[in-house]
Amino acid sequence: MNTAPSAHGRHAVVIVGGGAAGIELATRLGRRRDLDVVLVDRDASHFWKPRLHELAAGLLGDGEEAVPYLAHAQAHGYRYEPGALKRVDTVERRIDLDQVVLPMTDELILPPRSLRYDTLVLAFGSRVNDFGTPGVLQYCDMLDSPAQAIALRRKILALALRSAGDPERRIRIGIVGAGATGVELAAELHHAFNDMHRYGGLDPASKLDITLMDMAKRILPAVDPRTSESAHRALVGMGVNVRVGVGVDAVTASAFHLSDGSTVPCDIRVWAAGVVGHDMVAGLGPFTLSKDRRIIVTPQLAAVGVDHVYAIGDCAFAAAAQGGPSVPPTAQAAHQQASYLARALPRALRGETVEPFVYHAKGTLVSLGEYHATGELPSVPKGKSPIPMRGWIAKMLYVSLQYMHRATLHGWPRATALWLADWLRNTTLPPVKLH
Repeated sequence: MNTAPSAHGRHAVVIVGGGAAGIELATRLGRRRDLDVVLVDRDASHFWKPRLHELAAGLLGDGEEAVPYLAHAQAHGYRYEPGALKRVDTVERRIDLDQVVLPMTDELILPPRSLRYDTLVLAFGSRVNDFGTPGVLQYCDMLDSPAQAIALRRKILALALRSAGDPERRIRIGIVGAGATGVELAAELHHAFNDMHRYGGLDPASKLDITLMDMAKRILPAVDPRTSESAHRALVGMGVNVRVGVGVDAVTASAFHLSDGSTVPCDIRVWAAGVVGHDMVAGLGPFTLSKDRRIIVTPQLAAVGVDHVYAIGDCAFAAAAQGGPSVPPTAQAAHQQASYLARALPRALRGETVEPFVYHAKGTLVSLGEYHATGELPSVPKGKSPIPMRGWIAKMLYVSLQYMHRATLHGWPRATALWLADWLRNTTLPPVKLH
């Protein structure tokens, strides 16, 4: 293997993973002339994970929200290195990358390589937790990547086309996991099928049978019960069958088999329950891992027991302040950790004292269709019941989050131009992508 040297005279910061945390950190640190910043990712572009359910439902087209790493790196002062992480050598301060091949072929693009680092930041995310349930990996679709979302969309479209003109054929979709991803996917599928009927001539959403399942006693169990009840009522109003307080014992090619002995027949099975670290983490290096296979970090987000290595985003297990629960694996937590480390890392390199990371919950917003969302904002003062947000106001706040993410990556002028491009595209193209 060839080993690429660090840039002479500049501190080499290697960031592995270009998700919400990794690309934001690279964008912020890339502006610094004293740092040589490299972003490593196995994919060629960044996609904001909270919008994967829209891609799966056909409300986003292929590539519409993708940010190509090469172009973004050129514009923001860092370098992009393609490849999947295989190993971290914390003694030699080196990471090993797998070879890169052309998609759907065996044609070699880049051989296995090594990169040296002075500081390493791991931000490679997580995956959906199958909890060892038989049949999940074999028979379920998941929403961990754009490729998975696009594959799910094509399955749904094929099912809709096969059912067209057959009044007896139902479109049966089962979703396990009633957190934000599962709830939003159920709502957006209802929205998409209505648009398919209006613009594509396919069957209406009345033929759609969606069952949303979770072993928790209510949907959105992490939010205030009033917010959970608001989302529950909205889903039931759409015709979604919500089943809570029941687990899944097994998955087959045609059904979910539940812990209460019942069976939910479905043509498409989606698993959106829980978060766990990637399988490769256990053999990656000398890291201390949590029970869910995430890298345990100090209050300064440094990997426990390892020098010169940090972990942020979903792959990191960070304790909350005052001994509370761990920092949740959410986009807002990833944003806060990237912002913190962008400030803290240069200070630490100068030998200055760095205050610990403190997570501030900014509330929760869940999309429930084209014009509706539900959620809550933290109370002021703290300790009181959260402030409920409902309807179109909540939806506006929800949509604003994606534009804030764009502004972080591109700056407000370009983010505004992208918003105008979205508006123009939506005035000329069907709202649901029938391909």
